[in-house]
Amino acid sequence: MVSFKCLFIFVLVYIFLFILHEWEEGKYPGGFIEMISSMIEIDVSEEQKKASRIPTGILLLLFTIVPFCFDNYVIPILVTAFLGIFEGFVHIFGIKLFHRKVPYTPGLLTAELELITSIVLFVYLTKNHLATGSDYLFGVLIMVSCFMIMQKTLTMSIGMKYSDLPKKLKKQLAKKN
Repeated sequence: MVSFKCLFIFVLVYIFLFILHEWEEGKYPGGFIEMISSMIEIDVSEEQKKASRIPTGILLLLFTIVPFCFDNYVIPILVTAFLGIFEGFVHIFGIKLFHRKVPYTPGLLTAELELITSIVLFVYLTKNHLATGSDYLFGVLIMVSCFMIMQKTLTMSIGMKYSDLPKKLKKQLAKKN
């Protein structure tokens, strides 16, 4: 069992970073949604862009509120930390995926701060023997499952099948600059 007091600061940092990340992805420059919609070759209306933030917002709220509700357990904070790791790698991978001329994708800066925060959290947990291997396993499995549900909701909201997404990614990777 983990004392909530020692992990409280990490949850607050994630809340702050997730808010900044959503702003950075949406506003600077051009936006992450625009990059995704061009990759999957679909026009997304302003209404759909705004609606797409609802499932994402729900996921982020869950990932930051649940650790407060289950403050004696480490798995909820690990779920949040694995999202930070995932975001950090996705935005680096996005530079190649989207054939960016400048090594930046909207959201990159805050995603890398989320990655660093997650690494610091993992070091803290390891150094203090606060998490087991099974905690990490459950944390990553829960994060991936929740993220996939959120993605499926997003793709369905724009009239696309979730199973088409990997095909579109593969096609995008095959393109030359």
